[in-house]
Amino acid sequence: MYRDDRPRELRIPTDRETAEEWGERIAVLRDAPPGWFVLLGRQSTNDYLCHLDLDYHLGREFIAIVQTSRPLPPVHRIGSVTTPESQLGNFLANSGRIDPRTMLGPLDTVTSTGELRLDGTPTPVEIHHSHGCRSALLPRLPSQQGYVIVTAPDEHWPAVTDLALASPSAF
Repeated sequence: MYRDDRPRELRIPTDRETAEEWGERIAVLRDAPPGWFVLLGRQSTNDYLCHLDLDYHLGREFIAIVQTSRPLPPVHRIGSVTTPESQLGNFLANSGRIDPRTMLGPLDTVTSTGELRLDGTPTPVEIHHSHGCRSALLPRLPSQQGYVIVTAPDEHWPAVTDLALASPSAF
């Protein structure tokens, strides 16, 4: 039996360290409303950072997710893809809008068309609606690989449709 006696250090990287590890621009709300604050979340696959979630909050209320994602390198055998529907289900469960134990299958959504702005450029998008919330995919980012998914309740949707790409040094 192999025993590893090396000391274990659990260290959570700072937002700046995570942004620098990402190494590319990150989607943020251009003008977050007063009182909103952001928490940065990360998801890696085989130690490759593939998703950054900016979770916006107002007090204790979970307001929105702006996720910047990028494809895994070709050497990875398993892909990591988030869709507007999966992000919407995640938001609904984590914001307490639905009981995650009742989500036994795919989320039932309806769609409409709309627009997201990225660095001032409008892009038509398909918006997925469920349980009073919306989620939309911006499929391409200028000058870098990846995509952005924005998710928020209907009442906050107008505040989350204007995005900017921030450099890692902004964190």
